Amino acid sequence: MRLTRVRMLLATVAALALMVGVGSAIAATGNGNLKQEAARIADRTATETAVAKSLGTSTAKLRAAIKASAIANVDAALAAKEITADEAATLKDAVADGSLPPMHLATAAGVAKELGTTEAKLNAAWSDAAKAQAKAHLAQAVTDGKLTQAQVDQMTAKIDAATITFGSGPGGHGGHSGPDGPGFGVPRGGSGSSSGSASIVPSSLRAA
Repeated sequence: MRLTRVRMLLATVAALALMVGVGSAIAATGNGNLKQEAARIADRTATETAVAKSLGTSTAKLRAAIKASAIANVDAALAAKEITADEAATLKDAVADGSLPPMHLATAAGVAKELGTTEAKLNAAWSDAAKAQAKAHLAQAVTDGKLTQAQVDQMTAKIDAATITFGSGPGGHGGHSGPDGPGFGVPRGGSGSSSGSASIVPSSLRAA
């Protein structure tokens, strides 16, 4: 757990140095990436709204809990001398100004504690929301003629079998745990993506 947290925090510090370059790349590649980014934000908001409702709280309180968990994780790493004071300050500043989504540093245990619930309930709520959202994207893909119902049926079975935890799935930052390995997510196709099922779902969820 400690090694995983150290790697996560240090990787995040390094990634922050690339933020300006990433922003320039998005601007230079046209509206396709902008559409995908807008879809990603919409997915995250929808997931958070559904999770908050399931847990009997508000989206604002859920977001505050995620942010508090992220900061607490940084503080714990600093106290354990796993990161330096400068690195901790970099991470906290990035969370505060919005350049780093707090979801990237939060933990299910930390968020659950902030909300006064259990990690199991949080993970269950997140799983339900992420799976429902993924299935909605698949249904839209059928409507748009990008996937057949038979393909969707196969992928839906994989979604149902996947183990989704806090932060993974559509709108989150991680992957799923299941028979096909990491990579859960059914992103929406944008104008910059190619046609066909490959632009709708990752390889881990594509129909055989």
